[in-house]
This record gives sequence, structure tokens and C-alpha cells, in this order.
Amino acid sequence: MNNYTVKMIFPTCIHEHVFDKFDADELINFCYKQKDENPEGQFNSNRGGWHSPFYDFSDDNIITQTLAEGLGKSVFSSIKSDLSFNISYWIMINPPNSYNTSHTHPDAHLSGVMWIKTPKNSGDLRFNNPAEFSGFTECDSYIKEFQDNTAHYHTYDFYPEVGKILTFPASLRHEVRVNESNEDRIAVSYNIRISNALGFLASQ
Repeated sequence: MNNYTVKMIFPTCIHEHVFDKFDADELINFCYKQKDENPEGQFNSNRGGWHSPFYDFSDDNIITQTLAEGLGKSVFSSIKSDLSFNISYWIMINPPNSYNTSHTHPDAHLSGVMWIKTPKNSGDLRFNNPAEFSGFTECDSYIKEFQDNTAHYHTYDFYPEVGKILTFPASLRHEVRVNESNEDRIAVSYNIRISNALGFLASQ
């Protein structure tokens, strides 16, 4: 009789959704139009890539409409209906050899990405274990089978796919790997701030 079990607690939730219909061409055209109108963009975690200005969720455009559908069918279907949200988003166009450095989003509760154009080898989304310092030796001690069964890794990569959206805790450190393709990689990133949660977030 084997009395050994492993119980996983305090999970990190990654909300994943694949669109049934996704007009990538229209979204790509919109993104390039925004870049043409503001070629300098912004500098944040991007290294060599173009970072658009921040857009508000009240802006009526193809990105807002697509994001609203994806969020409604994924993370918002799991969140209490009496909460309200402030959502902002931005466009990232990463040409060959560009990337995004490791970072978090401290001004948000949830963050995410919607992939619009993702050539092969254009840059995985890599997450770092929140206990990467204190839990390094523990993680390194487990056999591969245990790591695979529990997703207990130092880092975890998501391969970008057109028409997929991921939402994750804004505190989770992440980066975009180098675009090793010969084409642009295009994604929309977003922040979600939750109001009225637990009765105290509204005052923050």
C-alpha cells in the first residue's frame, strides 16, 4: 500500500482561451496603422520592439471588441459579477531580434496577452517561479517526473498562438523571449484593475 500523496495548494491561475473566430488580418492592419500614426511609441520592457500608447477599454475599435469577447468567455466568467474593472491595453510589435525584459505589472491585479501574429520562433512567453529565490534548491531537487506532474519548474514557457488569450496575476514575473524569426511578432497586452474586491480595493 502506497500512503504517499502530493496535494497542490495555492495555485497560480493562468486563464487561457482560444477564439472560435479571430480576424487576424483586420487586427494586424489596425496595429500597423497605430504604429504609422505614432512611430516612436513608448519604452518600457521592450528592447527593440514598438510599444504603443495605452488605450482605454472605452475606445471603440477592433481590439477592444475582440478583447471584450475573449475576457468575457474566459477570466470574467470566473469572477464575481458584482465587481467592476478598469482595463487598459497596448500593442507590442516585436521585429526580428527584439524581446521584452523580465518584469511585473505592479499597478494592476491581473495582466494578460492576446496574440495576433506569431511566426515560428518569434518569442515564447516565459513565466518565472514566484519562489525562484527561496525555492530554488527545492525545485532543483525534484526528479523530472515529479516536476512534470506538478508543474514545479524554475520557469514555464507558453508558445504564442494566433487567436489565443492568456490572463494571469499581474505580480507574476514574465518576459518575451527573442524573436528569432524573420517577421514581426504582434501581440496586445493588457492590465485589469479590480474595484470593490474584499471591500478595500475601492479605496486604493
